[in-house]
Formats: sequence, C-alpha cells, structure tokens
Amino acid sequence: MSASFKPWLLTLYLVPGMAMAQERCPIEKAVFVEADAGTVLSFRPVGSDAAAVSHLFTITGSAGGKLKLDGHVMYNEEARRPAGMVMNNCPEGDATGAELRACTIWTGVPYALDKATGHIDILGAEGTEAPDAVLMPGIGPAIRHSTLWEKSGLKEVPWDLYEFKECKA
Repeated sequence: MSASFKPWLLTLYLVPGMAMAQERCPIEKAVFVEADAGTVLSFRPVGSDAAAVSHLFTITGSAGGKLKLDGHVMYNEEARRPAGMVMNNCPEGDATGAELRACTIWTGVPYALDKATGHIDILGAEGTEAPDAVLMPGIGPAIRHSTLWEKSGLKEVPWDLYEFKECKA
C-alpha cells in the first residue's frame, strides 16, 4: 500500500511546482496557442535595451500549416499603449511606407489577460511574467481577409485569444 502512495505523493508535490514554473515564465520565452485554428504565438527576446521595439514574436500555423508571420510591439508614447504589427514577408532594412502597408497583415493593441481576476492590461515589458493569455483583437479576420489566406494552410479562421501553453528554454 505504501508503494502506491509514494507516486501519488510525488505527483502532489510536483504539480504546484510546475504551476509555479509557469507563473515565472518571462514573456520573451512564452508560447501561446489559440483554440480554433491552432495557430501559435511565440515571443522571443528583443536583444537590446535601446531598441524601439519592446517585443518580438512569430505567429505560425498548426502542424503542417505554412503560415509564418513576424510581429513586433512598440510602445506608442502618444497613445500611451503598445502598438502591435503582424507582417508577412516585409522587406529588410529601409522600406517605404507603401511597402510596409503592403506586407502588414494586422495592426492593433495586444492585451494581456489574467484569467483568475479577469483583469485586462497592456503587455508587460520584456522580463516581466508572461500573462495567462494574449488578446489580439481582429487578428483572425485580418489573416482570413489577407492575400496569404489561400497559401496559409489554415482550415479555420484563427480566434483573437492566445492562451499560455509553455515556456521555451
């Protein structure tokens, strides 16, 4: 009887530890997934304190999908909130406004959600704890109505809510 008790006891001790590890995940290592199309939102480090960009991320399709979009978040001093952009194959270096408009799929404010309290806020700075979920209002319809939809491999229109999945090493 004590042999079957030990694995159960070990599980009891490990589960809270795994939850605490999830809570301490910095946003730049966080991976989120949305439920409808299975697209994945993965943040990565910016790499410079002097960068105008506060967050870098990619949005990819589910397994076998061809969707791969790049995005960033910049804090807009005038609006006093972050401004997010999701782009598809934008030119590197100096690009004209017309070139950027042509390759931009979505612009908007990404919001951080706390499931326990229902609190909605702007994304924290790099190094802060990843939120429970990220809301990107209108991202799904923006992808659906873009020129990349037919080539994306997606079968469903993505939803706007990405829930925390894991912390990358």
